[in-house]
Amino acid sequence: MSDAGLLPPPDADPTSDATTPGHRLLPHTADCIIEAWGPDRASCVSEALCGLVESFAEARDAAATRVLPLHGAPGGPEDALVSLLEDVIYALDVFAVVPLRFHLTETEGGGVAGDMEVVEAKDVDLVGPVPKAVSYHGLSMRPATGGWRCHVLVDV
Repeated sequence: MSDAGLLPPPDADPTSDATTPGHRLLPHTADCIIEAWGPDRASCVSEALCGLVESFAEARDAAATRVLPLHGAPGGPEDALVSLLEDVIYALDVFAVVPLRFHLTETEGGGVAGDMEVVEAKDVDLVGPVPKAVSYHGLSMRPATGGWRCHVLVDV
């Protein structure tokens, strides 16, 4: 049986106006759902990335130790979102760093690019399972009233 009908739609939170950036995490069997919104695509993606980090780490009083580039693939909005989420998972896995802040803008080619301030993973509190991959199941990134909204399922 498909669980697609069990996932709340991306607009399920009536209290969240897309003109004010934000995100929320929703539980899902052995996974995590991130919903994010913002007045433009870059701020919506940035909120989704913050939600990803929030799902597994708390960086109380941590100071960034370096800055790493981020570049979302040009193409559809979902492609850029998945690409950037995978960059964060890759940095965690390969470099053992956790992002603290994201700085993103839209590129002329239709992608999203910027950087992330990171800290060594050993210097943060891990509060949940580390993400492993991004699923295309139920993925959406689209314009909404007042801005953009996204919905993504992350495998943990």
